[in-house]
Amino acid sequence: MKTTNVIERLCLFLFALVLAAPAWAQGNEMIIASKADWGKFCDRVDRGETTLNAKMTADVDLGEDTWQVGAARNYSGTFDGQGHTLTVNWNSAFSFPLAPFAYVENATIKNLHIKGQITNRGNLSGLMISASGTTTVSGCVIEVNLKSSNDVTGMINWTQPNSQVTITDCVVKGALNSDATNNMAGFVYKTWGSCTLNNCLYAGTNNAEDGYTFAPYSANLDNCYYLNPCGKAQGKQATKEQLASGEIAAKLQAGRPDQVWGQLLGTDTIPQLTAEAAKHVYEVKFTLNNEVKATRYANGGGSVATLPTAKELLGEDYNGHHYYAIAFEGGFNGSTTVNTDRTVAVTFNKKDYYEIASKEDWKAFCDLVNSGQNAVDAKMTQDVDLGEDIAKVGTSNSPYGGTFDGQNHVLTVNWDAGSANDVAPFGRVNGATIKNLRTEGSIRSNGYYLSGLIDEVSGENTVTGCVSNVNLTTSYDKSSCDAAGLICYIYSSGRVTISDCLVKGSINATTEKGQKGMGGFVFIQHGSCIMNNCLYAGTNNASGGYTFASDSDPKATTTLNNCHYLNACGKLQGEQATKAQLESGYMAHLLQGMREETVWGQVLGTDIIPQLTAEAAKQVYEVKFTLNGKVKAMRYANRGGHVSLPTVQEFLGEAYNPANTYKLIFDGDFSASTPVNSDRTVAVVVAESYEIATKADWQAFCNRVNDGQTAINAKLMNDVDLSEKITMAGTIRNYNGTFDGQGHTLTLNWNSQSGEVALFKFVNNATIKNLRVNGKIKSDGRTLSALVCNAVGNVTLSGCVSEVDITSNYHGVCELAGMIAYVNDRAEVAITDCVVKGAFNSMAADKKGMAGFVYLQTGYCTLTNCLYAGTNNATAGSYTFGSNTIRKNCYYLNPCGKAQGERIVEKQLESGEVAYKLQGDRTDSCHWAQVLGEKTPSLYREADRTKPNYVYYNKENNGWTCDDFRLTDGQSLPIGLDFTATKATYDRTLAAGKATLCLPYELPVQGFRAYTLADRQESRTAVHFKEVNGTLGAYRPYLLVADAPARLDGENLQVKADRSSIVLSAGNYYFKGAVHGVVNWWLTSDHAYILQADGQFHKVTSNNPSVTVPAYRAYISYNSHEGAKRFSIVFDGETTGIYGTTDGATDGAADGAVYNLQGQRVADRLDDSVRRQIPAGVYIINGRKVVVK
Repeated sequence: MKTTNVIERLCLFLFALVLAAPAWAQGNEMIIASKADWGKFCDRVDRGETTLNAKMTADVDLGEDTWQVGAARNYSGTFDGQGHTLTVNWNSAFSFPLAPFAYVENATIKNLHIKGQITNRGNLSGLMISASGTTTVSGCVIEVNLKSSNDVTGMINWTQPNSQVTITDCVVKGALNSDATNNMAGFVYKTWGSCTLNNCLYAGTNNAEDGYTFAPYSANLDNCYYLNPCGKAQGKQATKEQLASGEIAAKLQAGRPDQVWGQLLGTDTIPQLTAEAAKHVYEVKFTLNNEVKATRYANGGGSVATLPTAKELLGEDYNGHHYYAIAFEGGFNGSTTVNTDRTVAVTFNKKDYYEIASKEDWKAFCDLVNSGQNAVDAKMTQDVDLGEDIAKVGTSNSPYGGTFDGQNHVLTVNWDAGSANDVAPFGRVNGATIKNLRTEGSIRSNGYYLSGLIDEVSGENTVTGCVSNVNLTTSYDKSSCDAAGLICYIYSSGRVTISDCLVKGSINATTEKGQKGMGGFVFIQHGSCIMNNCLYAGTNNASGGYTFASDSDPKATTTLNNCHYLNACGKLQGEQATKAQLESGYMAHLLQGMREETVWGQVLGTDIIPQLTAEAAKQVYEVKFTLNGKVKAMRYANRGGHVSLPTVQEFLGEAYNPANTYKLIFDGDFSASTPVNSDRTVAVVVAESYEIATKADWQAFCNRVNDGQTAINAKLMNDVDLSEKITMAGTIRNYNGTFDGQGHTLTLNWNSQSGEVALFKFVNNATIKNLRVNGKIKSDGRTLSALVCNAVGNVTLSGCVSEVDITSNYHGVCELAGMIAYVNDRAEVAITDCVVKGAFNSMAADKKGMAGFVYLQTGYCTLTNCLYAGTNNATAGSYTFGSNTIRKNCYYLNPCGKAQGERIVEKQLESGEVAYKLQGDRTDSCHWAQVLGEKTPSLYREADRTKPNYVYYNKENNGWTCDDFRLTDGQSLPIGLDFTATKATYDRTLAAGKATLCLPYELPVQGFRAYTLADRQESRTAVHFKEVNGTLGAYRPYLLVADAPARLDGENLQVKADRSSIVLSAGNYYFKGAVHGVVNWWLTSDHAYILQADGQFHKVTSNNPSVTVPAYRAYISYNSHEGAKRFSIVFDGETTGIYGTTDGATDGAADGAVYNLQGQRVADRLDDSVRRQIPAGVYIINGRKVVVK
């Protein structure tokens, strides 16, 4: 290389000697204004004027003439391009190094702009080949395209050893292209000396695979930038946007007072080396909390192109869904004039969402989204009427991607869009959620793609709880109008879930072509669309289209879940609903589904279609009416409302016979006045019911059954006396209906010469309930019963009372029974809560073949909670309940032949104990009850609750209750169970003074003082009592003291059956309660003392047999034959009573406790030691005065 360079330089030198004049004759500075001047300058340098300075005064185009400065001798002068351009177009086939300046040493080159292209096979550079000594390059622009098979460098090919090269404020912009892709550099390729680059920009292009963006690593870089790397990246990379914005120009200027770099913003795409003040770039720093968050740039007198966004200013703290109102210090805005570098402080007013309460708010929101802040969330806080102002949210460049919550407010539009297309409140959405928005009004256009909510959709989106009630009118006549109630177009990238939405508006295309394509919800669908719980209730004039969404794209997927329509819009989709279903609440309930929170509702009777609402009062509840487990009818009600009951025809359908009498029985007594507060199912029984109120009705009923209407149901409406005419049901055909006596009584007085006599001769799969039968049956035959002779199939008897006296004159086994004479083979009979009380008599000698309930039983029979309280003269071959029967909780008073069940006595029957036993542990309702004192319990009847002393199980209180409990003074009332007396009345008024008491119920102490026997009794002539506070216990004896008359009854008192505490004892004294009257002979044998008018207990003697103790009193019994004639009363804690004076020597005066006249107890008894210790005086012992001397 060196040999080649020497030869080339020598040739040039010789050439210069021939052409040039002597250097010393030319002067020390040369002006270059043309190609010829440039050639002369090169010549003078090569002839030896190496320090010749030069200035360009005009742009120079060298064309293809290859003239290099310093080709023969190193150039060492100062070359000032003064901002002018040197253009080259060198294309050489040689391989020698080539650049405008070949070799320089201790030179300065400045303010030069070189452009053009250089091509050859040697080393190429845009400015110089080699630099030696102290060389400075500044203010130069290299815009030369270089192409070679060897080294290619933007500015300097290499620097010599020991050189010091400084490059300042320079830019390289040309294209570098070399076959040796590793031998390239943006500024300097090789450095053997020192190289420093300051404020430089590499903005060129290259094909380097290796090399250096600025210079080898030994070089020093300060504030240098590059657009594209050239091999190894060096300096700081800058984007095209940074170059165009003025940012890099400002950085390269670096705050220097003298302008070096500038740029005409908006025109120049990269920084320029210029001293023009108009191109000076000023920097505006925007600070948040004194920290620079963004910068903008402007020429002097101009304004910044854009203001910083919230995202720029907040960085990682930015939430695209929030709304930010930015305030700039000093009112700085996009129009503010900038004439200097400045700093602007920024403050924020942040909200989680943008609030829309007016037309202006909506427009501002549209501007906000469409200008780039397209993820901001928003909420409507008021209904908004946009009137005729068309303002759409989201564009193709800035689609809306936030969450918009209408909060059930209404957005009203009245838009006349002329011939515009794509008209909808939301233009385009991508990643958006739109919910709880109601749109109303009208949109008119001669164009296409009109929608009540959204025009276009891409990305993942959700629409929920929205109502579109916008009337769309289009006059487009080129093809289909493509209008849609909710969304016009879903792109292939779009994925939309639409839930709980309603479209009500109309779509009207005024042209025949326009009518060929529209959509109730969505028209064009190329992506994925899922619709859940949606309703199309709008109108349209479509001749083609889709009720919910198009399905013409095989790649698209549309899923409809629980979606319904009133009127089709082109192709049928979803399930059709009728106007009646919409109005009745059926559809609202169907759309609501099983969700707990209210989504769909309707004010029944007011709203004609379902509404989207969260009001619980508008939620619709469904009542299903079932027959035999199948739903036959449904009704709907708001919370607390009522439903109309379905008709028999709805249940029976074609099986309905208008000639028959039917009655609907609703489970749980459901009725048209029953409030509905939840979804519920009501089982219904269709009873072909025949009402019996007279003897003639009974006879007609029997005739209908015997004529073939065996399944007819019947109800007894009154007590009926059938008298002597024998009329039985089921004589020819088995009765298999339901007969409900409703607690009424059939009375009969039948006398038959034949057998098989009963109200029902044959039953099969029948139910007989709540029937009472009284009277007499006499027969010369056998198989006699009060209710049924023969039972076949599944037969149920419940709540029935048989009180029929049955007499058989049959000489043999009479087969007589209180309920059923014969249970046939394979029959299954259940008898529950029934009682038999009649008298059975067989006139045969052996008196065989009778049973309290069922005589002959070859099938299966179960008796549960039943009572046999009748009488009979049965001997052998008879059964108290029945042969081979299963008995559960069954009782009898008298056996009928073989004893079965548990025996009870009359006392248990009268006291309610048996009623309690028969009720058992059932808490669903009351089955058995009792009028205390009556001979037998009865089956519960609501109407009987008002009877005095009627005790029943109250399921609301989960216990036994008597609404009207009455005690008659002196008359004992049997009580065999605990219960609550809602009202307790005792017809005894406590007079002023003392009285005894023993009640079967707990009684609060009120209006009197109560005392019970004291634990310690120390006297043979006085009984000590202690006071009782609070409540008196049941069956406990008490001594009462009243200052005025007092009542002994009350409300909600607890009545008890346990009498274990009726006798109290202390010492030799017993205090005994009496709930039955106690006769004289018993009292005398019990050493009894009764309270007399003088307030003392007097001994009862046989001399006066009329003396007794009435019920609900108490008396004292003294356990000794030597008791006093009377006992005084001493109340503990009170001053003792004084009944006389003694000296203490006789009458047992010394045996009692000793009290002084102040009532203070001073000793346990008066013995000699006490006499000596206490002061002389008067003391009280056993109610007597005792003198101690």
